[in-house]
Amino acid sequence: MSRAAILTCKNLTIGYQNQKTITREISKGLNLQLNRGELVCLVGPNGSGKSTLIRTLTGIQPPLSGEVLLLDKKIADHRSEEKAKTMSVVLTTPVQAGYMTAFDIVALGRFPHTNWVGRLTEDDTEIILSAIASVGAGDLTYRFIHEMSDGERQKVMIARALAQEPVLMVLDEPTAFLDIPHKIETMRILRSVARSTSKAILLSTHDLNLAIRSADRLWIIDQHGALITGIPEDLVLSGIFGSAFGIHGASFDPVRGEFTIPIEKKGTFALRARKSVERIWTWYALERIGYLPADGERGDITVTIRKVDGKPVWEIRTDTVARECSSLAELIETISANDREG
Repeated sequence: MSRAAILTCKNLTIGYQNQKTITREISKGLNLQLNRGELVCLVGPNGSGKSTLIRTLTGIQPPLSGEVLLLDKKIADHRSEEKAKTMSVVLTTPVQAGYMTAFDIVALGRFPHTNWVGRLTEDDTEIILSAIASVGAGDLTYRFIHEMSDGERQKVMIARALAQEPVLMVLDEPTAFLDIPHKIETMRILRSVARSTSKAILLSTHDLNLAIRSADRLWIIDQHGALITGIPEDLVLSGIFGSAFGIHGASFDPVRGEFTIPIEKKGTFALRARKSVERIWTWYALERIGYLPADGERGDITVTIRKVDGKPVWEIRTDTVARECSSLAELIETISANDREG
């Protein structure tokens, strides 16, 4: 095992066994490794076993077979207090903390390091405040948790995990209940923590676009329980990423790095414009209403973008229409009206 490895799986099989000893395997033969300073995103379709894998890796649920090693030692052999100093876990369960402040919540992360009385030292207090500051939550320090938004609460829970001073952080869908800006902020914080503290961070997520753009490596579990690992770019270029999430009628666009919605084709377009933001979003708008790029220089419609007094103007030409538009909305309405008349 590499000296940089914090957690390792060897021939791991995950799943469930009920009281009648009936076994349900979800994924088997897993050989995985988490390294220092690395952010790994675990992704996969609903029901593929992401949460089961996280529970197994953290020792919450026993494996059906194989080993999970935390710092070269079987995770089942770690004493609770020993594991708490090494690993922190943030689950999706909403925080029900009554009238506790952010400081109170984050202070719980120091419990493995305090004496039997649980009294905080000056060093503990400094670590707590530093953890809060590192996630950009300094203004929340003495606010009650029930007064916070979902995004603010998530910052506090990440700070609590940091205050434990673990070498490994595991988070189960940390962006699940957040809006887009807070999703991005949460991923930025976790990337920064991994790099600045050399912690290994594993998180599960359904935010595929963020995972592709944020993770050092992806762990992908497909519909059949197979797990593939690699850097995001390799997994996209090889087609593995798209096939793992393949659903009827949808396809993954490796250029945009996102799944596309199937649209009924109405015609083709030729777009004449310099490289610009306007060109990109005009292209997207035309595709959205069913027009695909023509193979040659001519399409069913031709759109030219030029600047007049510093502002974009869209000129559309078809066999029956020639018009200038001052916005994409006007352009799309012109095309749609022409389609209705045609």
